[in-house]
Amino acid sequence: MSPASGADALVVVYEALPPEEQDAAYERIHEARLRRQGVAETELAMHVRSLRRVAEALGREPTVDDYRLASERLRVEGEDVQPFSGLYRFFGSWPRAREALRLSGETSASVLEARLRSRRLGKIARYTDEALRGAMAQAVEHYKRPPSVAEYSWWRRQQLALARAQGEEEARLPSDSTSRSRWRTWEAALLHFGYTPEEVARRLEQRDQVFNGSADPYLPEDLPVAELAGALPEGLALSDEEAQRVREAYESMPRRTRYVLTVRLGLGVPRRTLRDAAEPLALHLTRVQQLQLYAQDALLQAAAEGRRATRPGLRAAVMDGLRLMAEKTA
Repeated sequence: MSPASGADALVVVYEALPPEEQDAAYERIHEARLRRQGVAETELAMHVRSLRRVAEALGREPTVDDYRLASERLRVEGEDVQPFSGLYRFFGSWPRAREALRLSGETSASVLEARLRSRRLGKIARYTDEALRGAMAQAVEHYKRPPSVAEYSWWRRQQLALARAQGEEEARLPSDSTSRSRWRTWEAALLHFGYTPEEVARRLEQRDQVFNGSADPYLPEDLPVAELAGALPEGLALSDEEAQRVREAYESMPRRTRYVLTVRLGLGVPRRTLRDAAEPLALHLTRVQQLQLYAQDALLQAAAEGRRATRPGLRAAVMDGLRLMAEKTA
């Protein structure tokens, strides 16, 4: 039998200690390691210190809004306090950050780190390929095509916000960086999940297709294109501000895009099939379908005013609102 290493012997001694002495031993070993490496503060200690400083400034345990406002004020005053975004990213949820703050009053930073490490608090889960594939499939179902990085991030934040609003504090979805780091690029990740090169390329075409007016001079003059009423009709499921943003987005689109929305959504005219809609444009059916979906996404994003999360039912409200606002075709 080969002789045990020093590390093996240390582990044997450590495991023989009572639990309270194990914490003390870990603390001393960890502090010795930090001194040797010249590290003044661990990442955990840095975030806990920020939490404690904000709590001290407020005189109580902070809420999410408390921390946002107080940390910004302290940073403006020149104090080394972590912003909310970094702190939230580290702990993964506000309840976990709050728990770390409470535990920090009972023990030293090193022992706190040992306890949190043992409970995997603040660690990032390593998602399986199947979990990543499942999340991507849900995003593809939402967009009806493979999403871009920005679109996936927007969809993920929306899903997490909805889950937490329903009380699911531990809701998790892999971020885009998980797939990008595992397969080096977003394109490689999409290809790994089985999407074709043509499908992957579609994620880059959205804005170019929706707002490209170069084809307008070559379109037939008699294409039906809905105009929107000047006054907002009754019965809209949109706020006045949302409706105005939808109107502005629609009216900024070139005639080809507005034609596709007019005949595919039935804006003041009977709805047309993809084949009938595509014929005067000399486009393949799939291109017309892409243009319709991209344009609908653009209207939704306009209604949400660029926010990362939208309220439930907003997409349907935007489409129904557009139909109600369509006054005539020209």
